[in-house]
Amino acid sequence: MGGKAAKYHWQSQNVKQSGVDDMVLLSKITEDAIVDNLKKRYMDDYIFTYIGPVLISVNPFKQMPYFTDREIELYQGAAQYENPPHIYALTDNMYRNMMIDGENQCVIIR
Repeated sequence: MGGKAAKYHWQSQNVKQSGVDDMVLLSKITEDAIVDNLKKRYMDDYIFTYIGPVLISVNPFKQMPYFTDREIELYQGAAQYENPPHIYALTDNMYRNMMIDGENQCVIIR
């Protein structure tokens, strides 16, 4: 990396902040705060948001460029906090927990 430390997405100077990536970081965790955060993110086309280890996805009702080879490379083998919230981060983490640690996994989609 040429002597420079890698920066995570949340350390970058040019990251647009639309609400918080992980709602455990909200100053108050209330229904209104959660809905407001999800609305801010939705309005800026951020459809994935964490609340701890849970991933919330809001239907964008339009085609989004979230599922390309670039995302596969970005999220494969990366820790959850290294990149913005995404279904690939969740599934990669689950796959590693299943294969490396032998932990059973469960996904609930509602």
